[in-house]
Amino acid sequence: MQWRLVCAGVLIHLILVYSIFDIYYTSPIVTDVPAHDITRQEAPAKRLVVITADGLRMDTFSRNPDKSPFLHSLIRDRKGISGTSRTHVPTESRPGHVAIFAGFTEDVSAVARGWKHNPVPFDSVFNRSREAWMWGSPDIVKLFDNSPNAHSFMYDESDEDFASNEAYKLDEWVFDHVEAFFEEAKNNSELWQSLSADRNIFFLHLLGLDTNGHGNKPYSKEYIENIAVVDRGIERMQRVFDDFFHDQSTAWIFTADHGMTDWGSHGAGSDEEVLTPFVAWGAGVQKGGATSTISQVDLTPLCAALLGTAVPVNSMGVLPLQVLDVSPKYLFRSAFSNFLQLKEQFMALRAEKAKRLWFSDFDHFGLRAIEALEAEIVKLARLRRFAVATALFVENAGSIKKAIFHYHRYDRSFLGAAVSCCFIAWITLVWCYLTRDRSLSLFTRKTLTPNRVFLGLLAVTLIFCLYCKLPPSNYLYLLLPVYLFSIVENVLSVTHEVQAFILNCITNYATTSFSFLLKPFLGLVGTSVLLFIFVIVFIDRRFLAAIFILLMFLPSLYESKLVDEWSRTWLICCVLLLPFPFFPNVGKFEMHWVCILAPVLFAVSLRYLARHPLFVKKHGDLRMLSGVLFITAGLILVSSYIFQKPPALLRLISWCSIPFSLLLPLFAPPTIVDRSIWHISSLFVPFSLLSIAYESIFTLCFLPLLFMFLRFEFSHLSDVEFLHLKADHSVDAVCASRSARVTGAELRRALACVCFVLASLFGTGNFASMNSFNPSTLGRFISVFSPFTMAALLVAKLFIPLLMVSLLFSAVLRFNNEAIQRLSCLVLIITDLMAMLGLCGDII
Repeated sequence: MQWRLVCAGVLIHLILVYSIFDIYYTSPIVTDVPAHDITRQEAPAKRLVVITADGLRMDTFSRNPDKSPFLHSLIRDRKGISGTSRTHVPTESRPGHVAIFAGFTEDVSAVARGWKHNPVPFDSVFNRSREAWMWGSPDIVKLFDNSPNAHSFMYDESDEDFASNEAYKLDEWVFDHVEAFFEEAKNNSELWQSLSADRNIFFLHLLGLDTNGHGNKPYSKEYIENIAVVDRGIERMQRVFDDFFHDQSTAWIFTADHGMTDWGSHGAGSDEEVLTPFVAWGAGVQKGGATSTISQVDLTPLCAALLGTAVPVNSMGVLPLQVLDVSPKYLFRSAFSNFLQLKEQFMALRAEKAKRLWFSDFDHFGLRAIEALEAEIVKLARLRRFAVATALFVENAGSIKKAIFHYHRYDRSFLGAAVSCCFIAWITLVWCYLTRDRSLSLFTRKTLTPNRVFLGLLAVTLIFCLYCKLPPSNYLYLLLPVYLFSIVENVLSVTHEVQAFILNCITNYATTSFSFLLKPFLGLVGTSVLLFIFVIVFIDRRFLAAIFILLMFLPSLYESKLVDEWSRTWLICCVLLLPFPFFPNVGKFEMHWVCILAPVLFAVSLRYLARHPLFVKKHGDLRMLSGVLFITAGLILVSSYIFQKPPALLRLISWCSIPFSLLLPLFAPPTIVDRSIWHISSLFVPFSLLSIAYESIFTLCFLPLLFMFLRFEFSHLSDVEFLHLKADHSVDAVCASRSARVTGAELRRALACVCFVLASLFGTGNFASMNSFNPSTLGRFISVFSPFTMAALLVAKLFIPLLMVSLLFSAVLRFNNEAIQRLSCLVLIITDLMAMLGLCGDII
């Protein structure tokens, strides 16, 4: 493969991947926006205490009032107000806390810049307060402690142990240190003076419930008892604050950043994950009242209203009026500050998009509408009709937010279309490379240089970008497809394919027009249906069953008696795989006995294979591999049923299994069959150790398909010849095409490869969903919270089945470079078409 094409492919795909995040996950932060204070006088509360119980589910909190008697007494005795807080996807700790204190779903660009610190500066209630004190997990507290007025206190990261039965001690640490802090303040006049000032905020982050939920699940005794620890701690904090201040000017908010699934994960949008409890009491808070449901981002303007500070400038929250117990005038001032803060974002985003040639105002709520709304609100306030003015803002707040979202996503369809053009041009280039005359060099200086027409188009596009003052990345998305199409035009001119195609169309149309057009039309329809099935699997994994049904017909594409003999076994394996897409995602429950059974069955299969007459010489190797699998089953048995927390030795063995699985096959005999068995058996060891349910059994049912496919591809060989086939390309691969055309065998392999990859990704869970993750998956490797290590292990678990597929296809192609290049190009075309189809579907 020409190095220029490889470099271009890598660069173009890096740009395309980046474009998805740049276009669809743009930052919600609007810079240079002024803030609007609610009041410079006395606010309803001098200080605010916000307590977040990380990972607390609403239903669990409501169903166990006996575990939280203090909080439920506030609700029952009408000393405060309660309700449900609806969080936002992704339901993770970091975005949840950013939503609570800054009022927006976190800047996605922060993910690329860091995890445990606040890499992207944004405004929050901590910035707006006079001083802020924070206690809790370093992963959360460090997000907000970069402000000069913030003081943070954190425990060590190693204390966050998912396998511990004493995770509640993380919460007790917070309560103990808060109490000790106020005891110290009694003897420190400077600290006492700072604490006595107004507009102070105290943040207590309680991680015990989240840690217990991950390690023991949210229905466990440990999780339920942890609620009691939190409740007692909050009651204790109430006494500490009352004894220290003696002014009844403290407002309290208790909530959670997210919930949790039954299997101990979070990240997606199920009710268990997005619904969290909300309880508020104290100064400025309504005493009793109807239970309400508020959005998590609404807590930000609520915090600002209680303290009398400005609402953080990028907040998308709307003040929950029913929570506040204040005068109508103060309620109006809080709501009007909220209105002005949303209006500033509206105006800033609209001004930026108004520079576009194709600019059009938001149909439902444009500039005139927001100006008229402001005038009406001000008019009502001057007439001292504060309640009506406040209600008018709340009534129209949803429309303002829709307009902000509209301008925020204004260029999405246009840029998405440009990226789709990049895909089309690139796919055309790869196809030209595949079907080229081998004597021609397609990617020369001549073909890479645009002609005059395209130079003019590039110049016009550049002027257009400059006039619209687009961001630098947008220049790339608009200029790249023009340049790629210029290369396509040059390449087609060199190969004369367009002229030949037009001439062929004219010749055939004059004779058999219908039959000539029917075949490509049917091919186009069939390709579209296949691509649709491939793409929709990413949305609903149950459609993977359709892929298994299609695979049932794969043997019919071979003309071989041997394949016919194996076709019934192939059909049985496909039928066995059919139910798996309808099973619950792996992670929702644990099946330790199945995890033990899978390596045992694999080991028994190898023992049985060793007795076959054709494998007599491989008897020792197969018995050794089966022994390794039996040991793996023993390790899973010990870790699952004997130890609550796997000992250090077992974790060391688990970690060693990863390099072991890569090094052991190096000692395999140099035949295709031997190397394939050694590779698959070795990789099955760490995969089994990372399994918690039926994923290893699925893989065990899936592997026979791969081995049968390998045999089908060498169906022209006898069994003896196949077993002794060397794993090199000293002899030309049977699949290496000498033709410039794409053969049916190559297309068959490419489609089978995509089917196998999708099966390995979605056979046991939704690869595209965050809440398929269960921390128990990593229990034999790690128990302490470490995001990057945990992510690496999850990637390894996903990568192992893909590596198995890759190894089998490398064996099919006999490691022949030319054959591998052609298969890679075909798979690249199919997957790029899938990506483009998914992108176009999102645009539409």
